[in-house]
Amino acid sequence: LLYLAQALGRQETTDDFNITVISNNLHSVTGTEVLSPEKATLLGTVKVISQEYSNIHCCSIDVILPSNGSWQEEKLLEKILAELTVDDSQKLIAYRGLNRWVQSFEPVRFDKAKIEKPRLREKGVYLITGGLGGIGLVLAEYLARTVQAKLLLVGRSALPQKDEWEKWLTTHDKTDSTSCKIRKVQELEQLGAEVLLMSADVSNIEQMRSAVAQAQQQFGQLNGVIHAAGVLEGKSFGVIENINKTDCEQQFQPKVYGLIVLDKVLQNKELDFCLLLSSLSSVLGGLGFVAYSAANIFMDAFVHKHNQSHPVLWSSISWDSWQLEKENIQGISVGTSVTEFALNAKEGIEAFQSVLNCSELNHIVISTGEIQTRIDQWIHLKSLQHTAARQRKNSLSFHPRPDLQNRYVPVTNELEQGIANIWQEILGIKDVGLHDNFFELGGDSLLIIQVRNKLIKILNKNISIADLFEYSTISALAEYLGGRTVEEATFQQADERASRKETAMQEKRKLVKQRRMIDG
Repeated sequence: LLYLAQALGRQETTDDFNITVISNNLHSVTGTEVLSPEKATLLGTVKVISQEYSNIHCCSIDVILPSNGSWQEEKLLEKILAELTVDDSQKLIAYRGLNRWVQSFEPVRFDKAKIEKPRLREKGVYLITGGLGGIGLVLAEYLARTVQAKLLLVGRSALPQKDEWEKWLTTHDKTDSTSCKIRKVQELEQLGAEVLLMSADVSNIEQMRSAVAQAQQQFGQLNGVIHAAGVLEGKSFGVIENINKTDCEQQFQPKVYGLIVLDKVLQNKELDFCLLLSSLSSVLGGLGFVAYSAANIFMDAFVHKHNQSHPVLWSSISWDSWQLEKENIQGISVGTSVTEFALNAKEGIEAFQSVLNCSELNHIVISTGEIQTRIDQWIHLKSLQHTAARQRKNSLSFHPRPDLQNRYVPVTNELEQGIANIWQEILGIKDVGLHDNFFELGGDSLLIIQVRNKLIKILNKNISIADLFEYSTISALAEYLGGRTVEEATFQQADERASRKETAMQEKRKLVKQRRMIDG
């Protein structure tokens, strides 16, 4: 599916395409399905394709055949064929027999007065994969502070031996990442926790079995597990046109293969809970998040299969982005700026407390914004039409250009003016300069989709999201677009130029480093 999207994206056409993905045993609808969580990774691609390629509409239909009678199969076939011809914004559809289902989310209100008996034990033994990562350490501190827990923190990178810590701290800067982790572990111990650090690859079953065995030998029986391992940087965060199988595998290692290993290692362990830290990208997708979203969707689907045959329910939590003050890490916001939606550590702990004490839910979404609005915005892309109408209505109420580091330089030709007009309309800014950066002007991921849509309509040229991230000033974008035709591009002659031979361009361009969504 990824390669199909890449092939369509390389076509020099603005024609619309529909991709319908038909599967079975992907969704838990009735609770009786023989689930295949690995198929759920398709949904990450289904969501992100339409976000990165505005001319490709992608949807998923998951089918379980009727159990009685060929006539019902014929009726089901008619319904599926009808889905191919209906213009519907639904991305995720399931047929169970002849019944049609679509995914929805219901709000959960936690009444503190009726909360279940807390599942944390005083001096309980808890495993945290990705335990030295940002969120892992925040949750470790909570466990240390509240129950003086015995903590097994597992991560890929190893800290120096404990007897070398003081020497390390005196010979390295305070901002050194290893120094920060050493001090954090020392703080955990000062809070009354016992901490065992293990360097292990969560996708390596021998290493994980060894880590758990050592923890049980030192601390006793495991009481709970938090799976927070994940990859938050590298080429695996990239737009579809640039990503490959190796990049996807980088995301699958901790969240897919790691979870499969964890399931095997924890067999016959009488746990109080096992929480999988997923991401809101499993619900909303996001530009550059095709592999990340797919890996997190696998986790969400895996718990449904696990819980069909185990008495202690696991839960997958799709977290909104976190803003951790000490690490100064930010995430790409699926909807608007990260400062609006990001959780701080205190808010994250409060949400964690509520989730921890609710044992009957398979999948929980933590969104600081109204989730259906964000789904309409990112999955159904409804806000694009609404925003366009609002922009036309408010075209006379543009606000002044913000105070940027670069001085204002007016545009010099029709192509630059055409791009400037689009930016001004979408950003609501009166004057946009030749060297102004789209994102410094207030642009975000959702707005860049609108820019792409308008440029494609006006130029009748297939322009990728990657191009717009890389060429983020009017000057750079106009130079790139102008170089794609034999003579200088003009907006008035765009239709005539559509058939002209294009000059050879560099095929691989490095995508501007994007801020990463913080997740386990």
